[in-house]
Amino acid sequence: MADAHLSFSLQQQVPALIASIYEASLEPQRWTGFLEKFGVALSSPGSLIWANDFAQHTVDMHAGFGSFGATQGFAEAELNSFAAHYCQCNVWLEDPSLHNPGTVVNSSTLFADQKLPSTEWYGDWLRPQDLFYSCAAVVDVQQDRSFNVTVLRSRSAGAYSREELALVQQLMPHLQMAFAIHRRLYKTQALLNTSLAVLDELPMGMALLDERAQVMHRNRRAQSLMQRSQLLSETGGNGLRAANPADDRWLQQAMRECVATGLGRAAHVGRASRFRGLAGQQLQIMVAPLPIRSSPYGESCAAMLLISDPDMGIPSMHEVLKDLYRLTLAEAQLAQSLINGWSLKEFAARQGVSLHTARSQYKSAAAKVGVNRQADFVRVLLTGPAMLRWQEPTNINLA
Repeated sequence: MADAHLSFSLQQQVPALIASIYEASLEPQRWTGFLEKFGVALSSPGSLIWANDFAQHTVDMHAGFGSFGATQGFAEAELNSFAAHYCQCNVWLEDPSLHNPGTVVNSSTLFADQKLPSTEWYGDWLRPQDLFYSCAAVVDVQQDRSFNVTVLRSRSAGAYSREELALVQQLMPHLQMAFAIHRRLYKTQALLNTSLAVLDELPMGMALLDERAQVMHRNRRAQSLMQRSQLLSETGGNGLRAANPADDRWLQQAMRECVATGLGRAAHVGRASRFRGLAGQQLQIMVAPLPIRSSPYGESCAAMLLISDPDMGIPSMHEVLKDLYRLTLAEAQLAQSLINGWSLKEFAARQGVSLHTARSQYKSAAAKVGVNRQADFVRVLLTGPAMLRWQEPTNINLA
């Protein structure tokens, strides 16, 4: 098959097909454009990129950055019926051993053409669409899933020739490379999205700065603290400015030093300060270098800025603390009060219980957390996973 000579007309289409493959590997929405060219080259009105699970008898044809799904020339209803039922009747998929990675398969060798008209697969799905023959590039197989580029055409068009199958084989290494690129980019994008989602869960504001000290990304808490305090704002060019001139001079210098360190041009460990407003609002600011070589966010991420409000108590964590440490509601309320700086006496007074009761609740909670001293109790809670799960409500009720 691979030794078949391509006609001049087919060979002329190869460069455009290869270019289209690599374009699609970087921009998944372009797979449909490749399928159009591929279908024209092989006189096939229907084509698709899809995954077949031989063990589960299911298929995946969904388009998107995380999948390899794309279709051309099929009505939505036909694709839905294929995924819901007819993929299980597809006689071309009866023998998984024939679908090996890097091979080109054609329907005539997978199932006898003369027997096809008597099958449900042909009678109910292929024939209504005037389809009979198929060939596919089995680009990859992972466990029980094959990833395929398939074309289909009518009976009158005839079976796929050795020359046409050779064209598909010639494209195989490019399809395999494109699929590998596609997967690598998807994993990178998934890691980035997950990392940014984790930043949004942090109990403090964070802004990532590029080599010009411009904001590359800020989490939700940073945006909330900046808007609420009005002590720090982002300029139109993604720069950061402090409202107070003295604070701003400190901020610009700190960012320059930390960015230079992140770029390997200086050796600053970071700087911290507290911004105060006329209405009593405060922000604690820390700027720290973020060496490029260790940053998952791109080569230009050189520093980070951390923002917190020293006056902000930690709002309700009752349910999280109960789940993590198996605390009762009363114990969880006590734990949160201690996190926010209350004493046992203050907690008892506000809850309307005796100090003896509060102490008993603390001893029980401390035993469940695995500590004895109150300082250790608070430390464990503040450094534990519960701090990533609290949400900042509009009205804070500490108890």
